[in-house]
Amino acid sequence: MADPTTPQDQVTAFWSMVAAGYEAHPGNVPSRGSALYDRWVEVLDQELGPAPRKVLDLATGTGFVALILAELGHAVTAIDLSAEMLAEARKAAGPRSDVRFELGDAVEPTMPAGSFDIVVNRHLLWTLREPVRALSKWRDLLCSSGVLLCFDGFWFGSAPTEEEPEPFRRHYTTSTRSALPFMHSTSAEPIIAAMEEAGFAHVTWRSLPELTDDATGTPPYLVRAVK
Repeated sequence: MADPTTPQDQVTAFWSMVAAGYEAHPGNVPSRGSALYDRWVEVLDQELGPAPRKVLDLATGTGFVALILAELGHAVTAIDLSAEMLAEARKAAGPRSDVRFELGDAVEPTMPAGSFDIVVNRHLLWTLREPVRALSKWRDLLCSSGVLLCFDGFWFGSAPTEEEPEPFRRHYTTSTRSALPFMHSTSAEPIIAAMEEAGFAHVTWRSLPELTDDATGTPPYLVRAVK
């Protein structure tokens, strides 16, 4: 039996616990039809280009990115290590979506090499263990000249704060945080370096102030890299 106190088990347990209320929490997912939602659609459409592209959405959560990309005409496979998050994603998709939702580990996806034109994720880098190993695997999953798109943010500063709520602090313990190299990053340099170490080329980083939500007040960023 797996040790329930390992960093990854702690991370998965947290996201499974909050899955049912995730979209209701301010700052997690912009509501459909809002101005912020529409800006996400615009940015994703610009970054992916003409449909259809074969896309893998890693750590899809409630399916926010996957469902937008499917509506834009792309062929989307979406994985998450939390069965509870996938249940919420399938509920959000309903019968109208043909997104393939699958249980899977973002660090070790099991799809064949060269399966996708685009690998995308949102709010995954900061909670990622073994980033170079994961990035190398994502690169393998891309076809020739395939593109990796990582949307994230410098949410936590350089150290934990007393403002972090429970049950977050209970699951993101000191030992868990120590296993997540990017959690307290405050600059793009270590992320870019990890992508280059994994073999990616043309790695670029840019802030996305147009996607800032009122709840966090912190602009997300996009790291883009090419196989």
